[in-house]
Amino acid sequence: MLCWGNASYGQLGLGGIDEEIVVEPRTCDFFHGKRVCDVGCGRRHTAVLLEDGTVYTCGCNDLGQLGHEKSRKKPEQVVALDAQIITAVSCGEAHTLALNDKGQIFSWGLGSDGQLGLNNFEECVRVPR
Repeated sequence: MLCWGNASYGQLGLGGIDEEIVVEPRTCDFFHGKRVCDVGCGRRHTAVLLEDGTVYTCGCNDLGQLGHEKSRKKPEQVVALDAQIITAVSCGEAHTLALNDKGQIFSWGLGSDGQLGLNNFEECVRVPR
């Protein structure tokens, strides 16, 4: 997978690099030998879907948009989705969505305007539901 753009929050998944802006495409070695099927990009985070249905996220996690505890500069698996076969991912500014093979949508992150589709307006949902 090739990445470029703003790396200030680790959203490119390249690890602790010195540059905040990457202008030339770079290989994200984390996914070497794995097939990437889908990518979603938010304002400061990224979600990556692999061929086996697993989801990885990296970048800013201020509002829970990564689906795990802390911000990450390298991709980390969203373990709350382990029991699911995910077929697509998408990101908004500070939220993330994942579609499974049964047509169910899981959402997490900023939900203050109802963007998570959970019938509430929670500011921060850190675990996919």
